[in-house]
Amino acid sequence: MKLYNFDLLAYPKLDNNAPRTPVPSSYFDPSVGAANYQEHIDEMAYCEKLGFDGVVFNEHHYSAYGTMPSPNLIAAALSQRTRRMRIGVLGNILPLRSHPVRVAEEYAMLDCLTGGRLIAGFVRGVPAEYVWYNVDPAESRGRFEEAYELIKTAWTQPVWSYKGKFFEFEDCALWPRPLQQPHPPIWVAARSAESLEWCVSKQLPVAQVYSTTAQIEDTFGYYRTVARKAGWEAPPENFILTRHIFVGESDEEARRIAEPALRYFFTLSARGFNEAVNERAADREKLNAALNSARSFSYFREENRPRIDFAALSWEELIDTGYVIAGSPGTVVKQLRDQMDRVGASHFMGMFHIGNLAHEEVVRSLERFSAEVRPALA
Repeated sequence: MKLYNFDLLAYPKLDNNAPRTPVPSSYFDPSVGAANYQEHIDEMAYCEKLGFDGVVFNEHHYSAYGTMPSPNLIAAALSQRTRRMRIGVLGNILPLRSHPVRVAEEYAMLDCLTGGRLIAGFVRGVPAEYVWYNVDPAESRGRFEEAYELIKTAWTQPVWSYKGKFFEFEDCALWPRPLQQPHPPIWVAARSAESLEWCVSKQLPVAQVYSTTAQIEDTFGYYRTVARKAGWEAPPENFILTRHIFVGESDEEARRIAEPALRYFFTLSARGFNEAVNERAADREKLNAALNSARSFSYFREENRPRIDFAALSWEELIDTGYVIAGSPGTVVKQLRDQMDRVGASHFMGMFHIGNLAHEEVVRSLERFSAEVRPALA
């Protein structure tokens, strides 16, 4: 099992009276933001000393939910503070990039800066971000798939040209090249049937978060079924489970410390994307229809088809659904083993910095995980 710290880099001090989406930028205190960046980078760098296999982070826009509009900048900073562990970006939102060659260039540069430790991740992004970036969501899948092919071509061909529906280039040569040849490992966050089928066609690992354990069983199970039909068996290394996690001295302490931070996180999530109430972003049904088809989630078992509002669940329900892994070291070992066995994954990404959890508590949780959970999993 490979173990990673996954970080959204949420803003920790959003006023409860702040309006819903879009939250005015006046609610971002630059001094708070600067300190928050430093604390998160310190936590990620510390993970190398604690023996983690890597750290991973992603890209979001216009939201206190995730203040990493450029995760590549965080990766560059960590490249100079670490020497061993993997640094993953999951990932750059390809359909929002009008010039995907820039992604190929920056990832190649990061792979050189990290000494060949980059995990290059690609994602399609959150529906509301298409509105704010003024990108037609109906073009999302086409832009994503073209950008992926273009980036791989740029990484692997000394001189190359590309002609597609959205992008066209002639006689180009990428400088620099990735240190890992032919290119860094690629991860994708995928849930719809179409995205999973595309990942299977490329034999790419897929990551899952914000679903029940039973739903993730269905998602990874569908990937395996499609792979078998294509004539190959998907290994556990192709599956990545992501969960909020907190390791306390006891189950009671874990709940006392982690639950308020998680409830704060839910308010950020609502203000970020789930309650987009401005006139343009409010029509989520139309956005979702543009991004997905009628069959996108038809592979789920009937009881797993409804989307869960995790913010409405009790602490016990959050644990039972698998959304949160929390408790004493022994409890966390059991919960984590159970989930990993059920979904058949060999990569686990723990979201240790939950919402506005204090830096000191994040560090304590990381240290307990390293000292008492990781050895038991080995």
